Amino acid sequence: MNCSRSLYMRAWLVGLMMCSGVLTVFGQNQAPDKPQKQEDRRPPSEKMAEKPFTFKRKVVQNTVTRYNYYYHAKLKLEAVLKGINQQRQDNYNVFLPFYPFTVEKLNLNSNDLDSVIQKASVAVQIHDPRGRWIDDCYLLVGKAYYYKGDWENAANTFKYINTTFAPKKKSEYNTVVGRSEDSRMSISTREKEKGMFSRLRHKSARNEAFLWQARVHLEQKQYDEAQSLLNILEGDPYFPKRLEGQLAELQAYRFYKQGRYAETIDPLIIAIKKGNSGRDQKARMSFILGQLYASQGILDSAMNAFRNVISYKPDATIDFNARVQIARCNTKANGGSMDESIAALQSMLRKERFIPFRDAIYYNMAALCANEQPERALDYLNKSLKIESANSLQKTLTFKGIADIYYSRKDYAAAQRYYDSTAAVMGPDFEEAALVNTRKEALGEVVQRTRLIRQEDSLQQIAAMPPALRDSLLAQQVTAIRTARTTPEKEKGRERGGAAANNPAFNNNFPNNSLAPKPDEGSGDWYFYNVGSKSSGYSEFKRRWGNRPLADNWRRSQGAAAAFNNNAPAPGTEAPADDVAANISQLPADSINTSVLAANLPVTPEKLAESRGKQMDTWFELGKLYHDKLEDPREAIASYDSLLERFPEHPRKAEILYSLYVWHNKLNHTQQANQYKQMVMTQFAGTNYANILQFGLPKDESKEKTNAVSAIYDTAYIAYLTGRYDTVFQLKKLADSSYGYSSLQPKWDLLEAMAIIKTQSDSAGKAAIAAIINKYPGEPAILNQANDIMEALNRKAEVTDYLSRLQLQRDSSETAIVDENISIRYPWQTPQPQFAADSAKIAQAQADSLAAANVPPPPPPPPVTPYRLGDEKTAVPHFVVMYFNRVSKVLVDEAVAQFSRYNAEKHAAEKLETSSFVLTPTEIMVIIRLFPDEEKALGYFDEAVRSAATVIIPRIKPTEYKFFIISRENFILLNNTKDINGYRKFFGDNYITE
Repeated sequence: MNCSRSLYMRAWLVGLMMCSGVLTVFGQNQAPDKPQKQEDRRPPSEKMAEKPFTFKRKVVQNTVTRYNYYYHAKLKLEAVLKGINQQRQDNYNVFLPFYPFTVEKLNLNSNDLDSVIQKASVAVQIHDPRGRWIDDCYLLVGKAYYYKGDWENAANTFKYINTTFAPKKKSEYNTVVGRSEDSRMSISTREKEKGMFSRLRHKSARNEAFLWQARVHLEQKQYDEAQSLLNILEGDPYFPKRLEGQLAELQAYRFYKQGRYAETIDPLIIAIKKGNSGRDQKARMSFILGQLYASQGILDSAMNAFRNVISYKPDATIDFNARVQIARCNTKANGGSMDESIAALQSMLRKERFIPFRDAIYYNMAALCANEQPERALDYLNKSLKIESANSLQKTLTFKGIADIYYSRKDYAAAQRYYDSTAAVMGPDFEEAALVNTRKEALGEVVQRTRLIRQEDSLQQIAAMPPALRDSLLAQQVTAIRTARTTPEKEKGRERGGAAANNPAFNNNFPNNSLAPKPDEGSGDWYFYNVGSKSSGYSEFKRRWGNRPLADNWRRSQGAAAAFNNNAPAPGTEAPADDVAANISQLPADSINTSVLAANLPVTPEKLAESRGKQMDTWFELGKLYHDKLEDPREAIASYDSLLERFPEHPRKAEILYSLYVWHNKLNHTQQANQYKQMVMTQFAGTNYANILQFGLPKDESKEKTNAVSAIYDTAYIAYLTGRYDTVFQLKKLADSSYGYSSLQPKWDLLEAMAIIKTQSDSAGKAAIAAIINKYPGEPAILNQANDIMEALNRKAEVTDYLSRLQLQRDSSETAIVDENISIRYPWQTPQPQFAADSAKIAQAQADSLAAANVPPPPPPPPVTPYRLGDEKTAVPHFVVMYFNRVSKVLVDEAVAQFSRYNAEKHAAEKLETSSFVLTPTEIMVIIRLFPDEEKALGYFDEAVRSAATVIIPRIKPTEYKFFIISRENFILLNNTKDINGYRKFFGDNYITE
């Protein structure tokens, strides 16, 4: 009964729900819905802008914007910058960075700066845009983007401030371009700087935004744009005086970044005097001012600037370094002396506040006497190393100071050890990191080869002894080695090899060369006596086996066998096969006997020839190392001179003589260079080296070598065209050291000379071109181009003077009037003779033209183009080019960045390079290189055309660029002709139909 009732109730409820559903549907069909109210999704700032800006609203909005958002965002940004300043370690021995940070190397947590942007952006979005602090919030956003290194957003933010918050009153001006005031351009917002409450009035952020916009230009190395803006502000009659110090600071920063140190001094003085950048920054700028004066030799002013640093009472580090710089300047100033300056530094050692800087004090004492008293300097540097300090930069400087002294004394083994220590402790931002790494690696190779040469000398001398004397000497050495293995460490330094050290056979004179062992070196060069070898062997023994008790046959015991299995040497730690001393030092003492030592002696003619061959190869490599990696041609010359003295019939004598000619020529040793040149011409006539001297190019060059050098030359040529002259010098050195002399050597030398003209003085450029003219008289193309460049250099002053005095006619709108039919002739050019026209010839020509008017014109001749297709059988390097016309540089930079990222992901194995290239002021190209042949370039071309708009550069419109491929030779022609349309037609006719 109960069950049936429950079922009945359930059925009734279901029916009721269905009926209600039907009624609902029926009701919906009968009556339409009411229109829903549209939601206003605009930000609160836009809604507020439509309401009246009453006094009450003005007070509330300004107060809330300033203290709830702007104030906290500003504090956050200041905390971020303060943290940067505390973490940085500056090297006060070189020019300081202008600011206590480098934007590219801030390594900030982007979340901190994003928090600043978010706080300031929220203030802009939710508050009335007519408030006074809205522009200040935008300024904070731009600064945060600046410190993030996001130049595009930073520049756009500052531009937005300058345009949106420009004055709108009729009494000022209604445009953002500017106005003329007393023949002076004005773009600033005028501020009321007089009156009792002038300092309390809110200042517009627009004038400061101009300065930050110029600062962004400087960070982007857009020096012309920055200079234009700063010059306008400097002459602006309404630019506020409160910002004059910041304006002068940016002027000084511009000169400083460009390396124009003499021009930096005047604006820097104004920035220190009028600026409001704070005590620490003023102390820093005063320190830089002292460095600038010192670099110009104005020592009295330099010392005054450093004293001003102390007067600002800055942090202890810059205060200490200012006192050190005063001591250094006093050494060079009139009336000063080195001893007086060292005494001043020694007095600082006794003061408690300078205890944290004791290592730096000793270092600077060493720096004062390093040139005149190197031994005394080494003593100070060693004292600096003994002081415990957490200053890794100072440790780096001290290690490098010791290494530099040993390097200058040609003690390359010691120098290599200390350069290695320098590299171990230096940070990634150390100014001379590249020099340290280069010398460390090169000197390591030099020391290894020097040791090998001396070792083979010792082995050859022992092998030349009578057998009885040699056996006696070997027996004595076996005893000495076994004794050395069991002698305590403190007694090892007194061992000199026993009676064998006084053996007259060992004291025979070595060959006369710079690598011969010296009696006062404190160690024997013979590998059995060498204390360094024994010490390294003992250290290696301890590393492998630990502290072993004095026991016979310890290695054969069960415990030793287990230890042996657990302490196997790591792969790659074995001694080189040629290093006899190291190999013997690794052997256990009980396994060394006279047979083991005698096995390494060159007692047979074959072994003697092998030993001499090692020496010849090592001497040859040593000379190349000195010249190519250490850039020390004098040591390279000494090595090759010794090589020819020891082995006058060296199989590579032609190359050695030619190298000696080149190195002497580089040092302006004309007589010696001509001597070696004559030896190459007479003794090795017909060789490539003789051909270079006689004709300027080698013969019988391999195709692989030509292609490899050509690829490097193409990269260097593009680097020259894009203004990267340091890259040109690096690639030239790379080609010389890797491939030697090639058929492209004349072009290489000319390209290097052209880069010298761009980077050095006029006299250096003329000397470089003169060297090309003298070196390649048999190369007409190179010679003609060099002569043209030389003529241009000689006429430079005359052309500059002529153009400075040139006056052009102008029309009423001050536009220059130019007659395209008039050819410009400079005053030094010879005028072309002009002949009077014959009236009869003129009449005949007119009659002929009338007669020809009735004749149908002939078909137009085919267009003449300088571009050529390459040989299908020969692989010609190609570039893929993305061409822009009249676009913003921002788009070009974005294209370079996006293609570089795309190539790194999709074409990493091909090692493609991407860079921009300015063909004309309005035509810019993005070049992707280098493709080995036309087929690879066309494949990438198809891929780029398909993927550019959607994958690689989606933010750039396809209508703003075009793609094409071009061979290396055609690219050179294109750069000369500037005919981009002509090449695009050539590309469309021969490669692909557009």
